Amino acid sequence: MNEQLDKVVHPEKHRRWQRVWLTLLVIFVVLGSTVTGLVAYGNSYAGVVVPGLHIGNVPIGGMDREELKFFLQDMNDKLVTDGFHFFVKRPDGQTQDFVMYPVVATETTSYELMVIDIDAEVDRYIAYGKTGNFFTRAGEVLRARVQQPSVRVRSISAAEENILSTLSDYVSPFEQKAVNAGVRIDTVQPLAYKIVTSSMGIEYSYDGVVDQLIDSWSMLSSPQIELIPEVTEPSIREPDVASIVSRLEQVLDHNGLVIEFSDSLGIPHRWNITSRDVADWLDVQSVENDTFVFGLNKERVQTFLFEKVSPDITVEAKDAKFQISGTGRVTEFQGSRAGVTLDVDATYDRINKAISDRTLHDEGIATTIQAAVKTVEPMVSTGEINDLGITEVLGTGVSSYAGSPGNRIKNIRNAVRKLNGVIIKPGEKFSAIEQTQPYTIEGGYLPELVIKGDEIKPEIGGGLCQIGTTLFRMAMRSGMPITERRNHSLVVNYYNDLSNGLPGTDATIYEPSPDFSFLNDTGHHVLVQTVMDESKQELRFTLWGTNDGRKGTYSPPVVQRWIGYGETKIIETTKLAPGVKECQHAYTGADASFTYTRTLADGTVENRIFESHYRPLPQICLVGIDPNAAPACPEGEECITPETSSESDSAAQKNQSEQLLSDLKQDGLIVLE
Repeated sequence: MNEQLDKVVHPEKHRRWQRVWLTLLVIFVVLGSTVTGLVAYGNSYAGVVVPGLHIGNVPIGGMDREELKFFLQDMNDKLVTDGFHFFVKRPDGQTQDFVMYPVVATETTSYELMVIDIDAEVDRYIAYGKTGNFFTRAGEVLRARVQQPSVRVRSISAAEENILSTLSDYVSPFEQKAVNAGVRIDTVQPLAYKIVTSSMGIEYSYDGVVDQLIDSWSMLSSPQIELIPEVTEPSIREPDVASIVSRLEQVLDHNGLVIEFSDSLGIPHRWNITSRDVADWLDVQSVENDTFVFGLNKERVQTFLFEKVSPDITVEAKDAKFQISGTGRVTEFQGSRAGVTLDVDATYDRINKAISDRTLHDEGIATTIQAAVKTVEPMVSTGEINDLGITEVLGTGVSSYAGSPGNRIKNIRNAVRKLNGVIIKPGEKFSAIEQTQPYTIEGGYLPELVIKGDEIKPEIGGGLCQIGTTLFRMAMRSGMPITERRNHSLVVNYYNDLSNGLPGTDATIYEPSPDFSFLNDTGHHVLVQTVMDESKQELRFTLWGTNDGRKGTYSPPVVQRWIGYGETKIIETTKLAPGVKECQHAYTGADASFTYTRTLADGTVENRIFESHYRPLPQICLVGIDPNAAPACPEGEECITPETSSESDSAAQKNQSEQLLSDLKQDGLIVLE
């Protein structure tokens, strides 16, 4: 009654309230629709990259996981194909370019100098801007569309040592090391010598080069790096040598030195370093308080120790090992033994000190040096091996090396020998690199040729990826957790799976990384047995131990796509005779995968998908060209040479040198070499 009366008495007031409520309703509907729209908009990017996101200047917004993965793989392949571009400013002022390809390949193996972890980057970009609640996520999506944010690739690993080594191989012909002043002994008795003068040098600094490469790749751009020569100063000059030449006779006296060592049977061994040896190895060295002494060249002394002394001292440590009999029984066939090795660095230090002491004083001159040695303990002792429970086969891996060249077969045979009988303790991680190194001639490995930069060079250890691949398959057949595995960069036929001939079940190893490793989680010791069947050209690696009921299997690999390799790349070089052509094979790329299944003793089933991306690589050919004559220094530009750089010496330094050396020059005791 009152409400109706109010409508009659105050109609305008009633209409105002109707408008207020209507307005509030409209606002509520609009806000609700907006919030609903924002939430829906934000959720629409749940499985894709937010709009507007860039890597460097490259847009990736709106890509789903699969699109992004293929895109990053293709971009990575393009970066590899483009290579690292270096521009080397030579001492004559000219600039010479050089391309380093970050995949080094041979007919039998391949390895990468720089790698992007594609899976890690895909996860990061899909998750970008999606933290917090649904309102926050919606806001981040809108902000990304408006602001167009740019990010960098983070998961990049670089083989720094190998990159710098390859770079040094190319640049070193343009370098000239600074030469320290020294002494050349012509005759010991009577003593006749000349002071060798010092000279400036020109070298290239590699500081920050790898960081620059990573920085470029992080923006998905090809690196362009300029190297500038730097003048280097000698650390020992003629006045320094002149201050100690009066001690030469004392240094060369005493008939040289004798190195002594008594072996475990008490039999003495002696090696003579004659006065002539001391004269040939003589070096001027700086010690504390700007004092200079005569010492011995470390490289020459170490060569003598390695070649003459070490072979008579070294006794290799022997691990206790098992042998598998034809009936499948495991028997001990080698007891453990500690080893002895020459401590080359410590022995050099003792020899060098004996010589430097002769520069400083006349008393207490040493003429006999005791060789320094180190005891090498076996990895597995006989006492440990008697009750390890190694009784049955856990799994076997097989690969074929048919068609391998001679050096590759010898390298495989050497690694097989090193692996046979290796025992892995409970909870211990097995490392393929640790068990097969060192990768040197002395370690039993031979070289094969690889293209590096603009030349073909021998590299030690071809064939080790055959070992890594066979170990990978053995570990999976044994149900072991794989802790590190990387596929080869390229599709190499030696590593295709024997079930269907497709790539995907391989593992590459290359010092210092990547490695292949697995964990012994059986709770018992396990043993690696290696067999090299040279009639079938087949490797068969078996893991023995105590079977706890686990099983390991893996599916045949499947190739999702093949990738063409493109046009041949030609690199002109003066390091081959004009017209001579040397080529590396082209490789078709591929994306492959397979599933590794572990069935544990309690029935738990663990499936792990291994995905492998093999990049395409065009044929790369080196073609010899006529070397150009060294161009003159460009007009208006100063060329850096040792001669021009030496002009920067101060006048005071020159006067001091002339004052101290004038007498020696008059006597003909200074010579420029």
